[in-house]
Amino acid sequence: MRDILDAPQLRMRLLHGDAGELDRPVARVCATDMPDPRPFVTPGALVCTGLVWRQAATDSDRYVGLLAGAGVAGVVAGQALHGLVPPDVVEACRRHGLPLLSAPQSVPFSRIIEYLAEQAAEVRWRRVQSRADRQRKLLSAVAAGAAIETLVADFATEQQVSAWLLTATGTVLAGTGELAETEIVRILATALTAPRLPAVTAGALRVHQVGAGDRITAWYLVIRPSAPELDPYGADLAAVAELYRQRRADRQHLDWELADRFPMPFTEQPGRTESAIVCEIHVAEAEPKPVAPQRRVLPGGVAGAIDRAGAPVAGTGTTTDGRDSGFAAGFANDSSSTAPHRLWDATDTAAGSMAVRTALHDALPDLVTALDREGRLVGVTAAPQAGVAEAVRRRVGRIAPALSGIRLAIGVSARQPEESLASAIGAAAAASTAARDDSGPVAVRVADIDSAVGLLTAVPGGLQRRFAERVLGPVLEYDRLHGAGLLETLETFLGSEGSWRQAADRMHVHLNTVRYRIGRIEELTGRDLGRMDDRLDLYLAVRTLSGQTAPV
Repeated sequence: MRDILDAPQLRMRLLHGDAGELDRPVARVCATDMPDPRPFVTPGALVCTGLVWRQAATDSDRYVGLLAGAGVAGVVAGQALHGLVPPDVVEACRRHGLPLLSAPQSVPFSRIIEYLAEQAAEVRWRRVQSRADRQRKLLSAVAAGAAIETLVADFATEQQVSAWLLTATGTVLAGTGELAETEIVRILATALTAPRLPAVTAGALRVHQVGAGDRITAWYLVIRPSAPELDPYGADLAAVAELYRQRRADRQHLDWELADRFPMPFTEQPGRTESAIVCEIHVAEAEPKPVAPQRRVLPGGVAGAIDRAGAPVAGTGTTTDGRDSGFAAGFANDSSSTAPHRLWDATDTAAGSMAVRTALHDALPDLVTALDREGRLVGVTAAPQAGVAEAVRRRVGRIAPALSGIRLAIGVSARQPEESLASAIGAAAAASTAARDDSGPVAVRVADIDSAVGLLTAVPGGLQRRFAERVLGPVLEYDRLHGAGLLETLETFLGSEGSWRQAADRMHVHLNTVRYRIGRIEELTGRDLGRMDDRLDLYLAVRTLSGQTAPV
């Protein structure tokens, strides 16, 4: 407003407006004399009016009030109709806090519009020049080896903003201050769910995506402007930050490729606290709906394999290509816990495995990972079990909004001083299998050994299955030949605490039917369900076959 008042070619006269009102930015010019101007004006506009709408002094307060309610920047009143600007118009602008300028009769509104168009073009040109200079400065800093923390701090100082660089799990890589947990949650909710980025959070934070890949492996530049109208050129810094993100991703993927191509057993550190983690990636069983995102495809890595005990499997390294931008690019299905799922396998896109692996390493910085035969991620970290479980639940759980048609079942187990790391991995694998039945897109189970079932989870999966098959093999074969439902009856009977009547009611069969089937089971297995040790054997075998203790 002050620039318009001071322009000599416009010869404007100030009728009302203090210093603060004259400092308001003008976004555009609107010329109107309609009785209700609201459909023809926009916030931040300078309204030029010939006062045709003023039939009486009482019209001024209503009309100016409508302009103020629409959020206009100010008013320019012409003098051609009345020969001057009536005092009631000036008083109305004072009452509603709108600056009022008077245009001489020799200055048509079209000249004001032309002047502002010329000024806007000059401002745009200066911005282009400034942006080019800023980009050259940022790239020079990158070439000189400046850290990303330095670039973010310098950018924030220059633009007079607050800025942060975050990963999808909430790791703050650089920033100008602390971010509260509530702000991180709000930022990531916007970053992972907004239809397009950049976007603005509920707290007026602007979120830019760093990297053209999927949203789980991307970084996010978050800016809090010092003023709503400030343009902080966040896209420029985001483009430069992508160089750092890609450099880190390339190093990480190279490490994984070498480790998977030449797999080695996890190294045990005697006397050191170690925890194992196993992550199963499950894909919805429904018919996949292909998605073709318009993003670039990046090179993939190599996926090796280890056995359930953590030992490498020779010759299982397979090149995985097509790490494209969509984590669940081929699976846009319902990810609710009620939908049937299958375990991730080699026919699925490599992007999902890579994205989940990235999130786990981000949540647990010292994690060492490999892939087993089933395509599960198996890792070891020096962090304690409780800390690992908490970090996975809180931080990996944050990527849940981006898991389209995907569920993660994660098991965690600590290596005890008297046991091997392979036992801890086996327990974590059993816990991940148990987590399949949990609700939510990210389910985390901790392997417990304070019960008989928990103790069995410390046994490698292969031994668990052999135990179950030895105990219940004859029952399974009998059911296969005769369809007698013996295994179902045994599971219901054990779940009914050995009550014949309760088992019969649950299965909707006669009491004698349950007695007959249990008798047949005792004959086939050589176990007596009246003995505590025999009942425990059968209980653990049933639990193993039902997938609640061991991977199946």
